[in-house]
Amino acid sequence: MNAALLVEAIDTVRTLGWALAVWIVLLAITVTLAAYTVVAEVAWPCNAARDALSGALSASRALRALRDRPDRYRPQQRPLWAAA
Repeated sequence: MNAALLVEAIDTVRTLGWALAVWIVLLAITVTLAAYTVVAEVAWPCNAARDALSGALSASRALRALRDRPDRYRPQQRPLWAAA
């Protein structure tokens, strides 16, 4: 009777070990997907804000350059004899 009880205890421990291993793997997958989702949800607005700020800075620099030297970006005028 003791041998059967010992075999059943070992089988129970082995079954619980496999269940714990599966639980750890599933938990790791869940945590990885949750972390990826959080990173994606934070990265997209940050990239959009970076692009918007980059565009605003470029426009500001262009306007500042126009203000400093307005004739630099003015297209050349055609001569009067070519105006027909």
